[in-house]
Amino acid sequence: KYIMNLEELKKEAYKDLPITDQEHLDQESFRNQEIKSRWLDYKSRFELLLVKNQGDYQKLYRAKWEYYGGKADAKVYASKPFDFKVLKTDLAMYINSDDEIIELGAKIEYLKTVIKYIEGVIKSIDNRGWDVSHAIAWKKFEAGMM
Repeated sequence: KYIMNLEELKKEAYKDLPITDQEHLDQESFRNQEIKSRWLDYKSRFELLLVKNQGDYQKLYRAKWEYYGGKADAKVYASKPFDFKVLKTDLAMYINSDDEIIELGAKIEYLKTVIKYIEGVIKSIDNRGWDVSHAIAWKKFEAGMM
């Protein structure tokens, strides 16, 4: 199933967050529930993707530890030779500077950034509810109903 990227989520938030119908604030209030449920769905999808990628990272880290530590299967070295003896104290430096580790680490950080953004949007949706409520109260006050 397709998952939006951060730029697409930003465009979606830009459409979702403003109160567009000042005349029918009650409908805007109902719309909040639809919007929030959609954003909670986005959040859960990205959180699951993050968990999967964190697991992949742990597996990859172990494979790189075996590779750089000289403990990997001979087939691995046949396809990707590494003829250098790495001291245990230097192992982390080699693993953390590996291109695949860096790439997967960057993906994990990206997912964390997306989740943080979504959490901010959800907070804004909650605040949007307060804004609608206050706007309704103000309209009542202007109409002399308070």
